[in-house]
Amino acid sequence: MTSKHIPADDFVAYIYRTLDDAQREFLDAHLLECASCRSRLAEQEMRERHISNDLKAALNFAAPSGQMSFAAVAPSLKNTRLERNTWLDRTVFVPTALVLTGFAFAVFGLLNAIGRQAFTASQPLGAFPTLSCFFLALASLEQLDSSISLRPRRAITWAVAVILWLGSAFIGLLDLLVLRDLAIMGVIAMDGRHATAGPIAIITVFLGAMLYIGFIIGGAEYHYKNIGQPGSWKLFTVTLLGQLFILILPYLIR
Repeated sequence: MTSKHIPADDFVAYIYRTLDDAQREFLDAHLLECASCRSRLAEQEMRERHISNDLKAALNFAAPSGQMSFAAVAPSLKNTRLERNTWLDRTVFVPTALVLTGFAFAVFGLLNAIGRQAFTASQPLGAFPTLSCFFLALASLEQLDSSISLRPRRAITWAVAVILWLGSAFIGLLDLLVLRDLAIMGVIAMDGRHATAGPIAIITVFLGAMLYIGFIIGGAEYHYKNIGQPGSWKLFTVTLLGQLFILILPYLIR
């Protein structure tokens, strides 16, 4: 764009999501700073809704021809329904399956940690948290390619994003346990005394918990404002890969 404000044609393209990711990110950044363009966008959205409503009203009053009987159109309607079945679409089925699998592993990992009393004593977390990070990260990576994005399907996009956020929140709790155990291992390795390991572990968990709370709340606000956008999927991916690194760090330093 060469002008200061967004052209009208770009508003239409923005509303009907015909822009590529780079163009949409540029417009999103401009809209955050320009109240005038946000107002014009709201007006354009209202006009488009009025046009859509008028068109629907006109179609409701249109009389179908004699060739438009149910027997004539039923076969094509049946085929269209099969072709447009959302859940048979790979772009929906694959990320949905990945995110549900990852979330299930996150729940199993959290329940396993509670059952082993890992929150009160050092206990192995098992493979569930690592598998959860792997599947959840794959689900978010799947959306980085704009050609297979869930963004046109708002309800499914919201469901996937919420599950990713909950899964990362559960994994974050388990990461705090790993950081605690790493702090204990580090103190013992340096001076060989268990007496000082406890306070160091408490401080480590406290600092980690403060960062965890801030990141979870801040991440939730960011994802809410940018639901379905590439930046949101990228943040999920970076977060989950970072959590995965913390989970496997004890195995790397042994």
